Amino acid sequence: MNAERHAHEEKDVDVASMFLIALILFVSCALILLFIGGMMRFLTRQRAAGEAPSRVAPMAGAFPQPRVQVQPGLDLERLRAAEDGQLNSYGWVDRYTSVAHIPIDRAMQLILERGLPDVGQNETPLQYMQSRPQETPSPKPLPP
Repeated sequence: MNAERHAHEEKDVDVASMFLIALILFVSCALILLFIGGMMRFLTRQRAAGEAPSRVAPMAGAFPQPRVQVQPGLDLERLRAAEDGQLNSYGWVDRYTSVAHIPIDRAMQLILERGLPDVGQNETPLQYMQSRPQETPSPKPLPP
């Protein structure tokens, strides 16, 4: 009974199989490294020759939208300048319906002087806005 409690494995590890597995792993790693090295040399030679490594046909015409920004900092600066210009100037939103925009500072001053508009009898501000006639969707985009 004492021998059964302290039993151990009688069979040892198959050393030949372990060496075969290690050899297969070593050979496959060496083949992968050789393949990667060959690809790197091939791509380096192609770049030096001025050829594109891909075989994709060039696109006809301009690249479709959205395009990559070449100078994102300058584009952001232009956008902010245009936004600041609209926030601090007078202008028409829609001349045909007589809708204009005024500078934001003047608009805040008028709100303080006159107060917010009355929304109507028992209407919430959302209901009042929904009952108003639709304005033009948005101003025209700025030229680049």
